[in-house]
Amino acid sequence: MLRYPESKISSAEIFRLVLQRMTELGFSFTPIHYAVVYEYVSGINPGLSEALDSLVKSGNPLSDKDVESIFLRFVAPEYILPLNDHRDSLTKEIQELLEKISRSTLSTTHEAERVQKGMESYGASLEEKGMDKSTLESLVEAVLKDTLSIKESSASLSYDLSESQKKIDLLQRELRTARAEALIDPLTALLNRRGLKASMEELLSGSLHLGREMAVLMLDIDHFKAINDTHGHMVGDKAIVAVSRILKMCVRNPGDLTARVGGEEFALILPGASEKEGYGMAEKIRKSIEKIEITNVTKRQKIGVMTISIGVDAAPFGPDWEAMMERADKALYLSKEAGRNRTTVFGKGAMV
Repeated sequence: MLRYPESKISSAEIFRLVLQRMTELGFSFTPIHYAVVYEYVSGINPGLSEALDSLVKSGNPLSDKDVESIFLRFVAPEYILPLNDHRDSLTKEIQELLEKISRSTLSTTHEAERVQKGMESYGASLEEKGMDKSTLESLVEAVLKDTLSIKESSASLSYDLSESQKKIDLLQRELRTARAEALIDPLTALLNRRGLKASMEELLSGSLHLGREMAVLMLDIDHFKAINDTHGHMVGDKAIVAVSRILKMCVRNPGDLTARVGGEEFALILPGASEKEGYGMAEKIRKSIEKIEITNVTKRQKIGVMTISIGVDAAPFGPDWEAMMERADKALYLSKEAGRNRTTVFGKGAMV
């Protein structure tokens, strides 16, 4: 269950700390529970650590469902949430609500029918016996009782409808949240691969960019493995977050898409941008990242500047965007081979 290679000494110490922490938290000794606590103890997953800390601080016992939710959000590959499970749950709960409303409505209808028949019976009784004091008192008492009964039944139905609406609203919010989380990378808050694909499908379904050019950029942090191996995954995560912030600052046009598509690899899709504009954006990003100086805070040690290599491809806006990503990726590796910290346009040489 170790996601990242460690030395034997480090692995043994982490293993000891994981078992100790699992015991303290009352976790089961299952692969999922172990994976969650391993990432927590080793400090390689800030999002997971924050989520687990929040649950622990709440003071409530952690359930298997809580741990599984954290595992699916922060450990499972591609950060894929079981959306189908959410949809199934939503369908099931709404069905239960509808059945409850149906039962309440039916009960109220039956009560109304009973009161109607009672009124008819009271009328017939009046015609038959006349309006003496005893009959009048019995009639008033019966009508009052039936009025209160139908009022209570109607109030119960109204309450059920109100509570059901609240429940449906809550389920809808949970589903929207789950869908959004399944499309977002937890570390950087950029789109993940799934989110990028969903966003492109949405763009392709419209006509806003038809007939225009589109530029695709693939970006990869230079010597990232060395950063991780030398300074640890916490520093590696810090580098990834720093790059994501630069991308967010540089990419501001509506419709532009920014995604983290691998460990240290990013993708930009710029609808409406020409090859020249795509190259210009790549250089703007590259030069901005070149100014970042990474620091290992725990060791109070300056690591140095960080660089990034970029590949660019441009073509008419259309459904072949994934093929454009592949071509941009090939250009990216040409940038790596040419010495890194440079931009290469597909079909052309690398340019510093």
